Amino acid sequence: MSICQGWVDRLEDAYLEQYNEDNAIAISKYFRNQFESFGLKNGLRRSIAKPFLEELKKENAEDLFEIIQLLWAKPQREFQHTGMEVLMKYRKKFNDKIVEPLEFIITHKSWWDTVDFIAAHIVGWAYLNGFINRNKIMQWNASDHLWLIRSSLIFQLKYKDELDWPLLQQLIEPKLDHSDFFIRKAIGWALRQYSYSRPERVLEYLDTHEMSNLSRREAMKGLVRKGYSTDKYQ
Repeated sequence: MSICQGWVDRLEDAYLEQYNEDNAIAISKYFRNQFESFGLKNGLRRSIAKPFLEELKKENAEDLFEIIQLLWAKPQREFQHTGMEVLMKYRKKFNDKIVEPLEFIITHKSWWDTVDFIAAHIVGWAYLNGFINRNKIMQWNASDHLWLIRSSLIFQLKYKDELDWPLLQQLIEPKLDHSDFFIRKAIGWALRQYSYSRPERVLEYLDTHEMSNLSRREAMKGLVRKGYSTDKYQ
């Protein structure tokens, strides 16, 4: 047995000790029965995982990626949440090798609960630090993979004034008529977050572009909080 597999097996034993059947059923239903669960709420899961994550501080990027892949192969959703936290905690060990694990975890067992964290926190960090370039983001945006597209739209969520507005517009505009709920929601979410920093730019964008009602409603939430009138968009 490899060291990586042994680590995952010990983590599984720790999660099993706290198994909660009622919570497990409810959590699986919440995720539309796409994933199994140990029934662990996030606070408890993180407290269990914390010492395990600390054990990995001497591991290299190759072994960490193996652990992430092993976690992703498990049926319970708690393992994928732990896997993305492994990558987040040790992202600096990957640096310019981070694209492969990012694409793996975005495109496997994909759902909003993992993808949104990965995009906003890890992809956002990697882009600012030059470990993911503009061409890669544009490649994701032009792909047929729903969750790569969503990641390209929301990776700047935490940027505030550092957001690249021309880039965001370039990423949004080909998707303004996209039919998928998660893409439409992502467009509105990205605009809403930017409106907290530059509301006038988002107002002008809403004035000059057609988009789905869902995208527009999401974008307007930030403007309403900033005290801007959105009556003409109703």
